[in-house]
Amino acid sequence: MPVATVNGVNLTYTVNGGGAPLVVMHGFANSIYTWEPVMDALAGRFQAFSYDHRGHGGSSKRQGPFGVETLAGDLLALLNFWGLDRVHLMGHSMGGRTALLFALDHPERVDSLMLVASSAAAPEGEMRRRFELLRQLALDEGIEAALASEGMRATLPRDYVDGASAEEFKKRFLKNTPEDYAAAVDAILDTPDMRERLGEIHVPTWVCVGEGDAGAMAYGEMFEERIPDCVNTVIPACGHFPMQDAPEAFCAAFDDFVETAIDSDS
Repeated sequence: MPVATVNGVNLTYTVNGGGAPLVVMHGFANSIYTWEPVMDALAGRFQAFSYDHRGHGGSSKRQGPFGVETLAGDLLALLNFWGLDRVHLMGHSMGGRTALLFALDHPERVDSLMLVASSAAAPEGEMRRRFELLRQLALDEGIEAALASEGMRATLPRDYVDGASAEEFKKRFLKNTPEDYAAAVDAILDTPDMRERLGEIHVPTWVCVGEGDAGAMAYGEMFEERIPDCVNTVIPACGHFPMQDAPEAFCAAFDDFVETAIDSDS
């Protein structure tokens, strides 16, 4: 897998397909492989760039604390490394937070925005407490204990918990270190509050959430209300990973957004 050295870290990445560039970003404690079930569809429409965030997957580990702002800085450096002036952006969860902040701070580099199970501020209440417990568990008992916890398993795709991909996902997940896992939790808990800035997004925006993902559902409604050109898709019978739990429905909604909101503007 190729590696880009930017901002003092090595980031592993892949490039698939052809056409206009689309950069896809995975979420917390995951990797490039999050997108496997839908990559053919993404690469059928775009030249799809995917990469592992610092502290994740095959990218540099144990680089110390980082925030969503750091991840957005890595994205900017990657675009420059790849020679891409403007891109379509898709992010899942933590990757969606990164995509949103990047689109707000660098609107001249973004042609469209696609937010999957994403939010616009730090988690609150019970969700915040869950992240804090996971962080401490990883540091106290190790990364395998974090994976085995109900708090972590409850957010994962069904196939990652007890399906055909469970063993492979576990192998990939255990590449995370407790320190990097904790750093990613801190990045999420310190997410800048972007809720009052959503009206600044003026590119076509697609929001995709699973109907079982209550937090993302609430943000989906907020995005639809506050972002001027926004389509909000709710996919039945899935949770925080719609591209994993319902890839066919995800791809159908993605295709519809591209055809109606992006291709029609070309």
